[in-house]
Amino acid sequence: MRKTILATLTVLLALVFLWVGCSDTKKEGAPDKVSIRLAWVYDMAEVGVFVAKDKGFYEKEGIDLEIKPGGFGLDPMKLVATGSDQFGVGGAVNLLLAREKDMPLVAIGAEFQNTPVGFIARSDSGIRNFTDFKGRKVGVQSGADTDTMYRALLAKSGMSSKDVQEVPIQFDPRPFVAGQIDVLPGYVTNQPITLRNQGIDTVVITASSQGLNIYGNIYFVSEDMLRKNPDLVARFLRATKAGWEWAFAHPEDAIAAMKARSQDFSDEDLKAIHAAVVPFIKPDESSVPLLGMTRARWEATYDVLIKAGLSSSPKPIDGAFRQEPSGK
Repeated sequence: MRKTILATLTVLLALVFLWVGCSDTKKEGAPDKVSIRLAWVYDMAEVGVFVAKDKGFYEKEGIDLEIKPGGFGLDPMKLVATGSDQFGVGGAVNLLLAREKDMPLVAIGAEFQNTPVGFIARSDSGIRNFTDFKGRKVGVQSGADTDTMYRALLAKSGMSSKDVQEVPIQFDPRPFVAGQIDVLPGYVTNQPITLRNQGIDTVVITASSQGLNIYGNIYFVSEDMLRKNPDLVARFLRATKAGWEWAFAHPEDAIAAMKARSQDFSDEDLKAIHAAVVPFIKPDESSVPLLGMTRARWEATYDVLIKAGLSSSPKPIDGAFRQEPSGK
């Protein structure tokens, strides 16, 4: 009798310990709750993520994704590095600079195969190439990614800041509208459309048109996240890729996703912005898949930092990016 009681107690204690041990683990089938910090406010540049969220692609991959806008004081690099957010969107150049400061970040996919950073001039200005900036009043946004591109193109064109009239500006097109500057740095996917609505016809000078093919925004995580949760990262990429593919094939759903998050543009403007964004997202190399990355383009991206004088002690790009299987 005593042996029976002891055996029963032993089984009960084992069950209690098993229940306690399991109570702290994620229930089977429960989604992974994570967040992504955008590079800026809600924008068509991120519509692949919005569509993937709205269409349930993340949910299908077992991910409960919270989409958080960026903005002043909300640096995606710092927020992901500290663990406040698990995924981030930011400039490839900025990620390389962050890694030089020992921030443990790694790119997992290229959102923009080519950067949409460029320069805008009036159609009747006679400006068609970067070398046409000589003697002109050029807006300069110190510390921004537009400034990085500007410095790199100066060096590539054999020019210096003495060849132009630099005018410090903020992220505001009013100096350009008022005719105080001849060249406005910015994102060529939406600012020309905004200016057109004000009756100003423009030409755009992109980095790729001047011979610089470099990554724009990329998706990234912390090294710790990639090491501990590679499957989650792969599932995130798979859902995001599906979102972009859907946004390409169904522009109306991309526009609806944007309208649900921002009322800043009309339907016609959103159609034009969508058409302007797509070419920067789609790979321009047949061997590169959507969201794919290559070492050659990362090297070209890093070369921009060198030319812009922003990297005094260059480090190899090994470890800066990792292409997951879902990105193939």
